[in-house]
Amino acid sequence: MIVDDSGDRRFGVTGNLVMTTYIEQQQKAISALEQGRVIIDFQKLQEFDSSAVAFMLECVRSSKSQAKFSSLPKALRGLIDLYGVADLLDISRG
Repeated sequence: MIVDDSGDRRFGVTGNLVMTTYIEQQQKAISALEQGRVIIDFQKLQEFDSSAVAFMLECVRSSKSQAKFSSLPKALRGLIDLYGVADLLDISRG
């Protein structure tokens, strides 16, 4: 589920981001990106797998490289490093 918690250019990914929820999460993210909400906050993300990395890359592609990411769990940062895609993602340290 995507939650708009501040009314600005930010939206949050909540719940799970795994293979079985990827399509639903991605559709909501693309809708939010089309509305100009390009800061994707993972603070309320519960469970994830490598689908989260694919999700992030698709957000970058869909937003024409405007998507930015915040509050990534440490393990997700580890997957990003493992797959060698950190340079493709705008990740804040917050």
